[in-house]
Amino acid sequence: MGMSFVRMTAAVGSLTGVLTMTGCARSSVAASISGAELFEACVPCHGAAGLGAPAIAGLPAWYVSAQLERFQTGVRGRHADDSEGLRMQAMSRQLRSEIETTAVARHVASLPHVSSTTAIGGGDAAAGQRAYLLCASCHGVTGSGFEAGSVPPLAGMDDWYVAAQIRKFKNGMRGTMPGDAFGPVMRAVAAPLSAEDIKEIAAYVRALSR
Repeated sequence: MGMSFVRMTAAVGSLTGVLTMTGCARSSVAASISGAELFEACVPCHGAAGLGAPAIAGLPAWYVSAQLERFQTGVRGRHADDSEGLRMQAMSRQLRSEIETTAVARHVASLPHVSSTTAIGGGDAAAGQRAYLLCASCHGVTGSGFEAGSVPPLAGMDDWYVAAQIRKFKNGMRGTMPGDAFGPVMRAVAAPLSAEDIKEIAAYVRALSR
């Protein structure tokens, strides 16, 4: 009986060692995946250079990380009518750790920003400057955002994308989920804006230098 116990103990010890080594191997493989490799899942929409729809190349890593986390937790992208948000939520959950999220964010930040030549047009940027005063108190006069408050940068963003996000806040597709501290503020700002106001703000934001 004593010998059986010894053999059993040895077997358990061996199995534990194998499992530990396997776990280490998996962790090592996961840690070796670069941000560029993880970003390949984003290429179909954002493009290899990050200049797709929408363009994200050169955005601050802190902003990209924050948005991915918001999608992962369901603070953003859960509304049934937000097809883009729902797609992003599913994609963001392929990142299995904070390390992977950070790696992708840093890769995006490393991509050179190139101003898009495509615009929806029709917006008066000069008029948009006046309307943008509502946004400047949070996003900054130059649209650079604030890392400390996780307020996103806007300068140089595609006008169609900016307009689409404002409309989503206005109609309740964004900013209504529990835990979204800034959502109600954005909804309050977007509520009185007309379709023309939105186009003008989007045109002004696009013209700002990043």
